[in-house]
Amino acid sequence: MGLFDRFKKKTKEAQINYTVNELGVGYMVDYFMETWEVKKVYLYDWGNNLETREYLLDSGKETYYLHVEDEDKLVCSLSQKIEIRDIDAGLVKQIVDQDDAPQQIVHQNITYTRTSSGQGHCGEERDNEEDYAKFVNWMFENGENFISIDRWGEEDFSAAKGSYVKEIEFSNILPR
Repeated sequence: MGLFDRFKKKTKEAQINYTVNELGVGYMVDYFMETWEVKKVYLYDWGNNLETREYLLDSGKETYYLHVEDEDKLVCSLSQKIEIRDIDAGLVKQIVDQDDAPQQIVHQNITYTRTSSGQGHCGEERDNEEDYAKFVNWMFENGENFISIDRWGEEDFSAAKGSYVKEIEFSNILPR
C-alpha cells in the first residue's frame, strides 16, 4: 500500500448479473424476445418461514405476473389475470356457500385439478407488514398449466391463469 493509496476512494464493482430473485420496481428484463418493466413487487407470507415474491411485468402491450418461489428449488410461474366468472358463473357462490373451492374446475374445456390450498398475507414490497392483506389461495393444475384462485375477504375473489416457466427464460435483467 502506497502513501497516497489510503486517500483513494474505494470503488464498488457494479453488479451486472441479476437473477429473478433480485428484481425490483423499475428493473428491466427480457422474456420471449420482448423487454418488460417491473411495475410492482408483491411479497407473500405463507407462514412457517415460507415467503414468495411476485412481480408485475409490463411490456407496454401486455402485463404478466411472475411468481418466484425459492424453497428447496427455484419455481417460477407466469400468469395473467382472468375473470373468475369466466371459469364458472356459479363458482363464487359455491366457494362462499361451502367455504372451500371444488376439487376440479373446467375452464375453456380443460379440466384443472386442485393441487393445494393455503392461507397467507400479501402486500406490496414497500408496505408495512401490518398493511398486508389476508387471503386464501387455491391452486388447480393441468400439467404445466394452472389456475390460481384467491379469496380476499368474504366475497372478493381474483383469479389468474398461467404456466410454469424456467428462470433461464429471463435474461438481461438490469435496474433502470
